[in-house]
Amino acid sequence: MNLKRKNGWLVHGLVAVCAIALLGAMAAITRATFSAERERALAESRAVQQENIRLALWRMDAAATAWIADEAQRPVISPPSKEAPKAEVRLRFEAREDGTLVRDRPEEETPLANLLKVEPVNGPLFPAVCALMPEMPSAWSSPQPSAEKPQEAAQQQRADPEYQVLANGKELGNRGRVVKSALDVSKNQYEDKVFLQNNTLPSTWNIAPDWNLARSGLPRPAWIGGELFLLRHLQWQRPDGSLLRSIQGSWLDATKLEAMLLTEIADLFPTARLIRITGPDDGAGMSLASFPLKFHAGTPPSPPPPGLPRPAWLPLAAGWTAAVLAIAAAWLLVGGLLRLSEKRASFVSAVTHELRTPLTTFQLYSEMLESGAVKEEKRGDYFRTLRREAERLSHLVENVLAFSRIERGSARATTCEIAAADLVTPMVQRLAERLLEAGLTLQTDLSAPAWHSIVKADVAAVEHVLFNLIDNAAKYAAGSVPPEVHLEAAAAGRFLELRVRDHGQGISPKERRRVFRAFHKSAAAAAESRPGVGLGLSLSRRLARAGGGDLQLAPTGKGACFVLALPRAAK
Repeated sequence: MNLKRKNGWLVHGLVAVCAIALLGAMAAITRATFSAERERALAESRAVQQENIRLALWRMDAAATAWIADEAQRPVISPPSKEAPKAEVRLRFEAREDGTLVRDRPEEETPLANLLKVEPVNGPLFPAVCALMPEMPSAWSSPQPSAEKPQEAAQQQRADPEYQVLANGKELGNRGRVVKSALDVSKNQYEDKVFLQNNTLPSTWNIAPDWNLARSGLPRPAWIGGELFLLRHLQWQRPDGSLLRSIQGSWLDATKLEAMLLTEIADLFPTARLIRITGPDDGAGMSLASFPLKFHAGTPPSPPPPGLPRPAWLPLAAGWTAAVLAIAAAWLLVGGLLRLSEKRASFVSAVTHELRTPLTTFQLYSEMLESGAVKEEKRGDYFRTLRREAERLSHLVENVLAFSRIERGSARATTCEIAAADLVTPMVQRLAERLLEAGLTLQTDLSAPAWHSIVKADVAAVEHVLFNLIDNAAKYAAGSVPPEVHLEAAAAGRFLELRVRDHGQGISPKERRRVFRAFHKSAAAAAESRPGVGLGLSLSRRLARAGGGDLQLAPTGKGACFVLALPRAAK
């Protein structure tokens, strides 16, 4: 009694220790999962924001490029047009080397001269503007940085800040090249327009009719004295062959231009703003390629709320529930769970092995047939092999599905009273054909008296069982002497026994003990033995018992003999 109590306390103590360890591990896992999920959500939020930022920069650069290209096509003094003047342009001007200044708004001339610090106010603007002429933006010719990390998963890349910086730099280079390409096209169109119309240019262009445009440059944005300008070089050729340099520019209203660009991304970043870049950029790739402006997203997104989203806490809740249930019944369930896990692993492994061979055959033969590598007289053999492999796969799938229905309890037997001969006759041809593939013949005499017995049976289930037995005989009795498989009937009390007997090597005593176990074949066993996953006989016995009968392995001197017992109908 004391020994039993001591053993009981020992078991309870072991369970308590295991429970404490399990609950502690679950608590640690839960805490780590919460922390990891918060970090993942925050990293994902940052990654999504970075992608939206890149999308916003593309939108703004596209709009800005179209705006610059349109501005580059306009003369300094536009002819009368129904189009409203651009609100973002304060003054269009052209400062020429000979001291001439052409502008479209005379009232802005003095502020422009003051801004450029020209003394006196009406002094020549060309030297002053030349001194302030900006360099070409580096993004227009920057090398494309690599954002590839082939050894990391895409999800990990998106959450990597270093990757996002590289991606931003790459996108800046891409946008810069697109901007420059678009402006090159605009420059060529401007040169063609002046060349074709140089003799008929409107007087408002302030270009002598006999001048030719020798060269033009790309419009370049720059901050000068806190104001935004768009400047480009021009070179005119006079009739005497002399060249006259000039700088054509637009004095922009930066505030209105920024507002115009921000309207392009109002749906993505309603509180975004643009920061003016007056010096070297920090290289983070957050600047526009078209104008010296840097993007700022405005109000940062709210951090993810504490806790886990529904898909994340559901597994945790299930894990806690499973842990509590496992602690309550550990000594009853652990062994069974381990065995079940082993069986499932063996089944998956065996099924994988079984599927590999026919799938490889399908791929190889279909490629050979498609390429025309098979001679016409051999195609029939190839098609027969493909059909045989397809039937093998179909039989495997039928067994798995039938076993699954039985396991779920959704299988329903539909029994009827029928003569045994009438039950088996429609199946004989299919069974014989399966044996013929293995070089065996089916021997049966349906005229024997026992075959006239009336049985209660599910016709589909009986056919499934008999085909599994015949299929096993075809696998394991191929090459037997004599090459025959017998299907016989014999009365046994209130049952009719259908015997499937072959002359093969038989079944070893060790294998006899587990031949009716489900999933008893591993991948190694499947590879070393005949094809199969160790499911057919287990399924057949369950089908037989579901119909009120049974399936047994009968002792025999040679080969194997399986007995399917069907209940006989009451007289």
